[in-house]
Amino acid sequence: MTNPTPLSAPPYPRAILWWLGGVAALIFIMVMVGGATRLTGSGLSITDWRPITGVIPPLDAAAWQAEFEKYQSSPEFRLKNFSMTVD
Repeated sequence: MTNPTPLSAPPYPRAILWWLGGVAALIFIMVMVGGATRLTGSGLSITDWRPITGVIPPLDAAAWQAEFEKYQSSPEFRLKNFSMTVD
């Protein structure tokens, strides 16, 4: 009975190590941006969560007005930005 391979750490391909490092870097960046946003109070109020179709901004004045009316009902508008106008 022979031992075909000695007990040692399995060789991981460099691609997996690069992928893991990249994921760790992206998580670090997300935490830093989120923390900076939170500490500076520069976040935007989301009045209607639409992760796919919400990327496109309103395209006409009526749509902007409708979005602004939603924002006016948010606590951020009432407490902090009460003097803001749609212009």
